Amino acid sequence: MKDYKNLNYYQNLYMDLFVPDQKEFFTIVHFHGGGLVEGDKGDTHQYVSHLVNNGFAVATANYSLLTEAEFPQCLYDAAEAIRYVMDNISKYGKSKGIIISGQSAGAWITLMLCFNNAYLEAKNIKKSAICGFISDAGQPTSHFNYLKIEKGLDPLLQRIDEAAPLFYVVKNTEFSHLLLMTYEQDLPNRLEQNKLLYSTIKSFNEKADVELEILHGYHCHGSSEVDSDNEYETIKVIREWAKRL
Repeated sequence: MKDYKNLNYYQNLYMDLFVPDQKEFFTIVHFHGGGLVEGDKGDTHQYVSHLVNNGFAVATANYSLLTEAEFPQCLYDAAEAIRYVMDNISKYGKSKGIIISGQSAGAWITLMLCFNNAYLEAKNIKKSAICGFISDAGQPTSHFNYLKIEKGLDPLLQRIDEAAPLFYVVKNTEFSHLLLMTYEQDLPNRLEQNKLLYSTIKSFNEKADVELEILHGYHCHGSSEVDSDNEYETIKVIREWAKRL
């Protein structure tokens, strides 16, 4: 494994890139959690190292937090990070395709990019250029800290507006392979929200390429703690899912 730390991808934003030893690989652009108000690309390094050991290249990128910039700047930042990886990954090996991934708040970012074309298109990225999307315990309704910080509302409210991935799911919604992961003891309403997103997609298109995995444990447990095999449960799921890309 080779690592390249603190690559300046846009203005004052940085990413870390980890590349496996094999010549060909899928490349995951991963966004950290932290409720859109905290967290750092370095928080995911242990998890990322396991992904790389499974043959994926991974770029983990910082993005503007709601304490630093208003919505939707974090989404434009994320699209900029993806654009940077697409433009530069060939310097490090042969990438078979780009996958967008996130944990918690980063999964909300992933879902927003999946369903609302505006952010990728702003960076001249065609949706067809993305092989797949991975959401680990993302919030399909309006993000709770967006409601709290931007709208001054109770973060427990369930809202479907411009900050909700669900808002953009319509009859003609198109996306690459989507993997939704949530947990039996996830945050309040999170399990139900992901079930609703899945069923809404399927109600419009029974053949939509979306999978829902309900994992054991608490919020993001499958990407936060290794199991008895010294593996992350989410990576076991991702490994099998990626075989179908």
